[in-house]
Amino acid sequence: MNKKEWFGVLKDLTWLTQFGFSVAAPPILCLLAAGWLARRFALGGWVYAAALVLGIGAAASSFSQFLKYIRRKAQRSQKEEKH
Repeated sequence: MNKKEWFGVLKDLTWLTQFGFSVAAPPILCLLAAGWLARRFALGGWVYAAALVLGIGAAASSFSQFLKYIRRKAQRSQKEEKH
């Protein structure tokens, strides 16, 4: 592999790692915040459900953005192959 190919592989690996964090972090952070809110203000268990919904929504948004990136990248790659 030449340097340009290695750079592409590292760039893809970086994107994949960021994708993993972007999908996993929001639900975890929302649940941690819900736990703090529930303890601090003596709120019921509904806070956890609301936080989970919010976290999953944020993760879905990140996943959607990742898919858009992959589609754009594939389209660019197809255009380059045609020329």
